[in-house]
Amino acid sequence: MPLSTVTEKLLATIVGDSEAKGPAVDVQEAKDDDLAGGSPVEHENPLGYNVDLFTAVYLVISGVVGTGIFATPGSILKSMGSVGASYVLWIVGFIIALFQVFVYIEYVTYFKKRSGGEVAYLEQAYPKPQFLIPTLFAAITVIFSYLNSSALAFGQFVLNSAQVTPTTWRERGIGVGVLTAVAIAAALSTKWSLKLSNVLGFFKVVTLLFISISGLVVLGGHTRVKDPLANFKNSWEGTTTDAQAITNAIIKASFSYGGTQYVFNVVGESKNPLKIYRYFVPGTMVLIFVLYILVVTALFAGGGTVNDIKSGNNLAAGLFFKNTFGTEKSVKALDSLVALSALGHLIAAIVSQSRALRECGRQGVLPFPKFWVQSKPFGTPIGPLFIVWLVNTIVMIAPPAGDAYNFIVDLGGFSTYIFNLILVIGLLLVRRQRRARGLGYVGWKTPLPIIIITILFDAFVIAIAFVPPKNGTLIGSDVSFFYATYAIVSVGVIGLCILYYLVWSKVLPKIGGYQRRTLNYSLSNGELGRTVIKIPNDQLAEWDANHKTEDVVDLTVESIDEFLKYSGGTLRQRKVTVPTESDEADSV
Repeated sequence: MPLSTVTEKLLATIVGDSEAKGPAVDVQEAKDDDLAGGSPVEHENPLGYNVDLFTAVYLVISGVVGTGIFATPGSILKSMGSVGASYVLWIVGFIIALFQVFVYIEYVTYFKKRSGGEVAYLEQAYPKPQFLIPTLFAAITVIFSYLNSSALAFGQFVLNSAQVTPTTWRERGIGVGVLTAVAIAAALSTKWSLKLSNVLGFFKVVTLLFISISGLVVLGGHTRVKDPLANFKNSWEGTTTDAQAITNAIIKASFSYGGTQYVFNVVGESKNPLKIYRYFVPGTMVLIFVLYILVVTALFAGGGTVNDIKSGNNLAAGLFFKNTFGTEKSVKALDSLVALSALGHLIAAIVSQSRALRECGRQGVLPFPKFWVQSKPFGTPIGPLFIVWLVNTIVMIAPPAGDAYNFIVDLGGFSTYIFNLILVIGLLLVRRQRRARGLGYVGWKTPLPIIIITILFDAFVIAIAFVPPKNGTLIGSDVSFFYATYAIVSVGVIGLCILYYLVWSKVLPKIGGYQRRTLNYSLSNGELGRTVIKIPNDQLAEWDANHKTEDVVDLTVESIDEFLKYSGGTLRQRKVTVPTESDEADSV
């Protein structure tokens, strides 16, 4: 039996399959891809179809396996106090990550032609109030799209490998350079950027396998490590009962499994997303989990005493190489491999984030719609890629090292958990919308207990940010001021975005005597987008009578302003594409 079939059967026993749907229902599902009247569906993706099975698998590997597995085992051990408790955290972190993947997969089965991940799914889950969630998410995504940790890590480990003393500006200089190079490569060719990501993903697997096998050799007593089982004796001794320490360890373990969202941001660039995402994405997560457990075991066996690993903090992997192989060259080799791992993560992150920003632009709430949506001249989203590069470059070089930089990074991390929570709750709302239309599940149903556990975890992480530390002060662990400042500012920024939305959507139209309507448009490469336009109140009835929400205006030869100026009230007398039921059936 083929391995793919075995994988499908194993995972189907976990989440189950719903009843089969006939061709007529498939056509209805294609229409329902625009369930909440969101941005138009690109049945032929102008960015191409570069995400096949292997690319999707390696996107998961590149997204998840960055520097976390090499950096966090020591800090997790320090937080938990014992080897046994650390294993529990690595298992818990995997389960939480897998549950979140299950939620994403159900969204994919409903909206299989939509890229952008959270952006597209939130738009469908929360159609009312109109424009609120797209406006909120677009603003936060543009402001907080921070991916520079991988770029900085690349700089740090390159300097370590070259035996050059790392400094803040050396790391930042290399970080800006590699960020720029990756952004340019992604702008020139998605295909070759993803191929490079695949190659680096392969090296990541080889690196993890090498450490895993080396760890088994150490456990077998065939290396210079004298007592490889020492750390596994009394493995529960020293386990902490400090809730704050346990919480921090859970977040660190979850961070090491983070990055699965990258593969879901390119769903629309896969020709067979249902099979790939339903089975091989969670299957890849299982593979990563097995490798992680073997790597952690290797580090505990050959990384020195428990106290050595704790005090080494983020250098556990380096301690393992030094103790096992006994040479500085081996540590330099590890630094080079970790640098490549960080580079692979950066490529996956930039390609993925550009799709999320493009989808924000397609929803019509950002200014200059063509800038976000068009794919000229290389069939890549150059506008969003430029914004990703610009925001991360500014964040990397503008704030001074220390408090300011850590604070800005914490802002982005906290807002991520807020939208994760909204997204998981939104899945229940999408299910209700589908039931109202007589539609069920499409081969994948995330069990309700999994959804509830995921909701509770995200809410727990959000709440814990406001719990004061146990050190007797109100100073944060990575800043020298009030510990919850980043959480308060994050909530404040979201509140300001909501206030802006209310002024933009309610106050200004009332003062200006107009109403907002949406207009779908197409560009020369087949790109589809939506923009929000103003219709004066005295022309509103005529506009609504002569325009349908599914109409698509051809804007290859004129601007939106020119179209509105000369269209009068009749869209159908101008260049327009109107999707028909037969067209949608053919696309399915």
